[in-house]
Amino acid sequence: MNKFILCVFMLMAGICPLWADAVTFEATVNAPQVSLDEIMQLTLSVTGVNNDLDPVSLPVIDGFSAKYVGPSTSVSIINGDYHSERSFIYDLFPNRVGKFQIPSISATIAGQTYTTKPIDVEVLASSAQASAPAQASSGTAVQNQAPSEESLKDKILVKVLFDKTDVYLNESIPVTIKLLVNDVPVRDIQYPQFDKSGITVDDFEKPLQNSEVVDGVRYDTVVFKTNIYPDRSGDLTFGPVQIQGNVLYKTGQQNPFDQANNIFGADVFNNFFDSYASRPITAASDPVQLHVSSLPSDGRPDDFSGAIGRSFDFHASVSPSQVKAGDPLTLKMDVKGSGNLKNLKMPEFQEPGFKTYAPQIKNGEGDKSVEQVIIPISAGAKQVPALRFSYFDTDTNSYKTITQGPFSVQVTAPNPDQEFKAIGFSDVSKQGPALLTDQFSFGKIFRKTGRFFKGLFRSVWFWSSAGGILAVGIAFVWWRGFQERLDNDPAFARKLKALKEARQVLALAEKQISTGTSKDFYALLSKSLRDYLANKLDRSKAALSVNDISNHLKTIPLDEAHITQLATLLEQSDLVCFAGAAVGPDKMRADLTQAQGLVTYLERSLK
Repeated sequence: MNKFILCVFMLMAGICPLWADAVTFEATVNAPQVSLDEIMQLTLSVTGVNNDLDPVSLPVIDGFSAKYVGPSTSVSIINGDYHSERSFIYDLFPNRVGKFQIPSISATIAGQTYTTKPIDVEVLASSAQASAPAQASSGTAVQNQAPSEESLKDKILVKVLFDKTDVYLNESIPVTIKLLVNDVPVRDIQYPQFDKSGITVDDFEKPLQNSEVVDGVRYDTVVFKTNIYPDRSGDLTFGPVQIQGNVLYKTGQQNPFDQANNIFGADVFNNFFDSYASRPITAASDPVQLHVSSLPSDGRPDDFSGAIGRSFDFHASVSPSQVKAGDPLTLKMDVKGSGNLKNLKMPEFQEPGFKTYAPQIKNGEGDKSVEQVIIPISAGAKQVPALRFSYFDTDTNSYKTITQGPFSVQVTAPNPDQEFKAIGFSDVSKQGPALLTDQFSFGKIFRKTGRFFKGLFRSVWFWSSAGGILAVGIAFVWWRGFQERLDNDPAFARKLKALKEARQVLALAEKQISTGTSKDFYALLSKSLRDYLANKLDRSKAALSVNDISNHLKTIPLDEAHITQLATLLEQSDLVCFAGAAVGPDKMRADLTQAQGLVTYLERSLK
């Protein structure tokens, strides 16, 4: 037994490295263009390694002089997963005008050599020629002036991705919409908007947050996914897709964090809010041209009902296999596949010799099912005829038919005693009175039954058992109702989990206080409050801005002081996260206590 346990531990020790995050090594710059009087920032990022690393030695970079600035460690929670990243930051000082390339950079990490991709950059003669967003992203934006959409066009991008652009009428087409943000503080991101003429659109899935490198520049990404269905043939223009949000910028007023005296004075954050403002921004994608073709008429089955997609699977069954005439049979049909199942018309069963009832149709995720009662009218039937499901396969551009059945059944005539008849009254009248009394002594039966129930009702055991059965029955009915509501009422399920999830995230935030990482602390603090309110109010997390929260809570209504306190705490969290202000542990503990109190107050008030 001990040897077996030892082997298990050795096996787990060998497998554990496979569970670790994959090591990545990437190089990014804050902007692809700079002027001679500006500084380009190069960041070498390492993920998947927990131990300390030494700075990476840079090769000679043509056109630039380099200076090591220092390391940076960041922790993030993306889609529920915990990630850490170690970065080394370098300032690159341009030496002359021209187009250059930051070469591949190699580093040995955990005994293995990793190499970055080269990055093309350009040095311009003056800052007026360089991309204006480079100034905004490095914190040197013009004071007292909100950034224009023109200055942010290379910093905030929208991309639309299709698997293919030649499609069929009513075909289900997956579409991915990406919002890419490079080093710009953006908040209150809205769901994508676009012209829906000529298409039907599914609801968006839950947005996914991540990051990726495009042409050597790292972008934070928000990914939206859905399906569209063209409802007219010909050339169709999808987009441009627009995504709205708010960009934070510095107003140029004095920043209290630069004050030498009493950095955490009583009016610090009041003044801090006056130093920043936000402006609405709309980013748009390029339009995408789709060519929509009608389905071919050649080879179209007569029973084709409009199913379009790929990898369809059709299954049908009939039960039971032996019945009597007039007894019901249950016909079940199920279709699975990638296509427009909501509008899919299932095969219809209409056959002589059977009486049919209206089918019960259920739409699921990726499948559609039907149950229908059919009754054989007469004896002698030996089978239920075959069922056919025809669809157009978009992979092979051809029609396909799946056949199920015929289904063997055995239908017999009902027994004579199953029919209703008044039996025996004429025969009974011919018998003598004594025989009739012996056979039907109703008086004795009633007396015995009365004595039995009288004794039963006097029994403590009977009433205890009845009470227990009643309690179990009530509890079961309540539990079933509770489970059905959880399954069928998403808003109820979200409200139920809101408090638990908020406390879990606040617990993670409390752990960040000891590390002194105020950005990670306030990111978790903001997440706990926003997710809690989104769950309680049954709203989308991505579209719930501070103004939306305040306006909605005022309609409930709640105490005005608590609403103001909540809005202030959320705005403060955004500013610390996006503006990079350093906050001490005393202030973080005070804000954590305030957030915990707000969650407790809201839990009592939002019923």
